[in-house]
Amino acid sequence: MLAIGFAALLGIVLGRFFKVAVLAPGVAATAIFAALIEQSHGAGALWTLAAAAAATLCLQLGYLVGSTTGRPASRPRLYPPAPAKLEISADL
Repeated sequence: MLAIGFAALLGIVLGRFFKVAVLAPGVAATAIFAALIEQSHGAGALWTLAAAAAATLCLQLGYLVGSTTGRPASRPRLYPPAPAKLEISADL
């Protein structure tokens, strides 16, 4: 259960700040992490595989949620616009 929640939160963070290419190493790391947690709790091979698959799925769903929320279509400017250059003519 811990691995699934951690994977979902990690997926949201990855989806918010990174492109889809980060999912390949993220999925591998999540599957290994979930398998290690399940093995340390004494689960069988089938439960370990199921937990790794569920954590991987939650990572990908979290990535989907993170990549589709929180990003406006046009980002606001973080700095004020440059002042317009004024040309002063000597003609009165």
